[in-house]
Amino acid sequence: MNILVDAMGGDNAPQAVIIGCLDAIRKKDGFDITLFGDCNIIGKILEEHKHDRSRIRIEHCQEVILSTDIPTYAVKNKKDSSMIKALTMQCQGFGDAVISAGNSGALLAGSLLITGRIDSVIRPALGALVPSGNKFALLIDAGLNSNLRAESYVQFAKFGCEYMKIVANCENPLVGLLNIGTEDNKGSVETKQANILLKQSGLNYYGNIEGNGIVEGLVDVIVTDGFTGNVSLKLLEGTSSYIFNKMKAVFKVDILHKLAALIMRSDMKKFKANLNPDIMGGAPILGVNGLIIKSHGNSKAKTIMNVILKTVSLAENDIVGNIKKAVC
Repeated sequence: MNILVDAMGGDNAPQAVIIGCLDAIRKKDGFDITLFGDCNIIGKILEEHKHDRSRIRIEHCQEVILSTDIPTYAVKNKKDSSMIKALTMQCQGFGDAVISAGNSGALLAGSLLITGRIDSVIRPALGALVPSGNKFALLIDAGLNSNLRAESYVQFAKFGCEYMKIVANCENPLVGLLNIGTEDNKGSVETKQANILLKQSGLNYYGNIEGNGIVEGLVDVIVTDGFTGNVSLKLLEGTSSYIFNKMKAVFKVDILHKLAALIMRSDMKKFKANLNPDIMGGAPILGVNGLIIKSHGNSKAKTIMNVILKTVSLAENDIVGNIKKAVC
């Protein structure tokens, strides 16, 4: 198995990306990594760290897609960039998956223009794991499609179910449709129709859920359009950060509060881990004809390591093949 990694993408690239790759191959056998980017820069970093040279290759690229680049323009005009070359070589059968922490828009555009959709897929979707009750749920779409046909909601549910079967070992994922009410008569024309289609889909369908249901552990897969999904995801991330900052301030008020913090330290670490992108990072672009994972732009080495290990598991379990079967 060969995992293709955009070494130049992300705020902390290439250092954090390369170290994360080296940590991943130390953790698990059975796969190799090809790093895409400037061979001189990558080579110097690799020389500073002991590693199994047989498992790391470098594919030289002369260009880098910047965070400020216009996505479609970058895909069409920066063909020798680390991101686009990785996507292109995956399509040519060179690798089993592509990982990038670079320009999100460019990766999404490249996934569509270079990799292409699976036959019969109307639109691909971006999935994101979010803490929900005492587990995690997949929010899909998390930012790729702002407007959807009712049929796409059903396909997104199928994408999400196949993903959660692998990532969460969930045999029969429960699906919920994010809406402005739980009643069947609530929502837009599209969501009303989607609710009907999901009931007829044969999936394990819970029904409509409201925004508070995202974090209550009601379902395993939360289906929505990309506009609503992205707003929900960013609101959840921002709220989590706000709560932790406020709690830190409270625990510093006096000695009694500091003692309380010490007592709660273990539980607070577990709680924080559930919201830590370093552990749960990596959003799959589902519905395209290849395994492509978007890592957070601010990914650290630990993030990259965990994203690679998750990607290897998805490839081993043939997530793309499973989705093809599910939507046919």
